[in-house]
Amino acid sequence: MTHVREELQVQITVAQERILAAIEADDPYGVARHRARLQDLVDMAARHGLDVHAWVDQTLLPGGQPAGPDQHV
Repeated sequence: MTHVREELQVQITVAQERILAAIEADDPYGVARHRARLQDLVDMAARHGLDVHAWVDQTLLPGGQPAGPDQHV
């Protein structure tokens, strides 16, 4: 289970970095795609009984902050 936890933590970090990069690039499609990936990873962790909420910036999940000024993804 340690390997699963470590891999999820890496993948969650990468997804969050990609969301922030897409926001910075004003790429709403990229934001939506990476937010969906982040949500998938959170769901996968839950299926494995892992609480990853401390690793996840909740504002980056679907329904979080907008992709840029006046844009909602």
